[in-house]
Amino acid sequence: MKKFLGLFLIILTPVIMHAQKASIAKGDEYYYSYMYDLAKDYYEKALGSISNTNEKAQVGYKLGYCYKMLHDSEKSEIYFGIAVKNYSQGVTPPDVLLYYADALRMNGKYEDAIDIYKEYIRLAPSDYRGQSGLESSELAPKWLNKPTRYKVTNIAKFNSQYFDFSPTWATKDFRTIYFTSSRDGTQGDRTNRRSGQRFTDLFEITQDRKGTWSEPVPIAGAVNTPDDEGAATINMKGTEMFYTRCKGGKNTNEPCRIFYSTKKGNAWSDGIWVDLAGFSNYEVGYPALSPDDKILYFSASTPDGYGGMDLYMAKRVGTSGYKFENAVNLGPIINTAGDEVYPTVNSDGTIYFASDGHKGMGGLDIYEIKKDNNGNIISVENLKPPINSSFDDFGIIFKGKENSGYFSSNRKGGKGSDDIYGFSMPPLVITLNGVIRDTTDMTKVRMVSDAKIKITNDAGIAGELISSATGSFNFKLQENQSYKILADGGDDYFSSSISFSTHNVEYDTAINVVINLARIPRIITLPNIEYEYDKADLKPESTVALDDLVKTLNDNPRLVIELRAHTDYRGNDDYNMNLSLRRAQSCVDYLISKGIKPDRLKARGFGETDPKVIDEELAKNYPYFKVNDVLAESYILKLTPAQQEVANQLNRRTEFSVISKDYGTKSGEPIEDEKQPNTGTAIIKTNDDGDF
Repeated sequence: MKKFLGLFLIILTPVIMHAQKASIAKGDEYYYSYMYDLAKDYYEKALGSISNTNEKAQVGYKLGYCYKMLHDSEKSEIYFGIAVKNYSQGVTPPDVLLYYADALRMNGKYEDAIDIYKEYIRLAPSDYRGQSGLESSELAPKWLNKPTRYKVTNIAKFNSQYFDFSPTWATKDFRTIYFTSSRDGTQGDRTNRRSGQRFTDLFEITQDRKGTWSEPVPIAGAVNTPDDEGAATINMKGTEMFYTRCKGGKNTNEPCRIFYSTKKGNAWSDGIWVDLAGFSNYEVGYPALSPDDKILYFSASTPDGYGGMDLYMAKRVGTSGYKFENAVNLGPIINTAGDEVYPTVNSDGTIYFASDGHKGMGGLDIYEIKKDNNGNIISVENLKPPINSSFDDFGIIFKGKENSGYFSSNRKGGKGSDDIYGFSMPPLVITLNGVIRDTTDMTKVRMVSDAKIKITNDAGIAGELISSATGSFNFKLQENQSYKILADGGDDYFSSSISFSTHNVEYDTAINVVINLARIPRIITLPNIEYEYDKADLKPESTVALDDLVKTLNDNPRLVIELRAHTDYRGNDDYNMNLSLRRAQSCVDYLISKGIKPDRLKARGFGETDPKVIDEELAKNYPYFKVNDVLAESYILKLTPAQQEVANQLNRRTEFSVISKDYGTKSGEPIEDEKQPNTGTAIIKTNDDGDF
């Protein structure tokens, strides 16, 4: 029995090997004819019986490439992985690593992809695709953790179990869409061996006034044929169409081309080849018209490009027809060594396209072309998740100026391979939550009720509110606005404001603000006002407090104030009086330079005549002083030299007082400066913006 079994195996082995080689040979025949759907079947039949690791690696690579071209990233990853595993160490072709890393990235396995990209970069350090893939794999998880606010939905009415992709508007009322599909009803009655599905045709779908979409039907006329038709663009009048046609078949070696058709009644004429100068023998497709119908954008693969399919533009000769001037490559900011395909143009002229060569999520990602004020291309911007995924995302269209529309994707969860998805940007919800506090005494902070709150933005007054019994208020803000919130607690308070912007707010946000109000005392000390020695010139650091005072005066346009400067006791009395007046005037001059009206300001010098009185806060900071101590010359001379210097510094101060609260009114008169006993200085704590 054992002898019989051994003999059977000896006879069977050559048979298996012959069948294996025949399958590989047949697979190679289809593979090198670009018939990947057929090639994969023969390679898969042979792979299981291959024992030679190098041969297994080669077949695994070809299988991976077949599924790469058939847009099946999961199987592509499996077979490229087999190839990498079976190639002898140190002899793995770099392309195998690159395609394996690309497949891992398309399947969202970014950490694994990073490791393979690093290995590829070590073997091919000059190929930017490795570095781009590595950076993309590092960026994608960050984008996924912070997606844009777009909402994406699979539009079931558009989609079938087959290819459905590349939507384009067919009417200017945005109620009719043409799209490309390989569903039942196409004229091609055979399978496209490159894609594994039927040949595609252009289909039409229409939306009624209630928003319901009709059943898709092939477009009327002679555009659709047994070949591949799709990726169309239609002029603004709906009378001209450019589209892509690719011939198929085993013996066909004709590149894809752009065709032109006109509409007569409800039917489209037979297509006319658009013979773009210099592109006759190269792959050309994915046309897109500019809003004025004067420029045709398209993709092409030529030896003079940057690699793969590049984007080009050609100006139209005349106002209609299919004649164009020489096309121009859109340049290296847009085009890469990968493919740049499916250009579309929004109604405002913004160009979008798909690429697998720029930093992205995985396969094809959708990008927006950014231009400067002169129309020069300066950059491209990835639209990020959820519009982009780790799979192929392409062919985006916007509904006029709205932030909504449709695009194509082969991401998981669809009805078929490529599906059409809708997207929209919901309104951004930005809520202002505020509270008004009385912080005159920081040990006894309380909420201010019935405060008047005026909210202004770039357009003017946005709202006027009254704070509640708990000092709170709420308001709905708009995006991309600069806001100022002004709180008025009444005649006894300084009004105060807070400014902020919603320009960089990207997500639903609650902005919480606290506005601190302070009661108006007789005298307020300006902190850190310093002058050059024995001069009236302000030191640079003094402007911080004065800038806060500018804000307070702008927030309180009815106030008139007096700037009061003091010196210590040292020096001649007349000299000190004159010096203090000049110092007060320096503060006034600074405020005027910042736009404060001169008749709202008064300068007054006190010299050494009004020594500082110690309050509770100063007594806490300087224990050798007691509350109500007056820093007169006789008092200071009893202190130690170090304490004397502190006392002199406290006397060398600048203050302001409010002398009128109704500037600019008909009855407004400045308050007479009545000589009152000095009851001490109230130091008002600054609020969050540093005003008084």
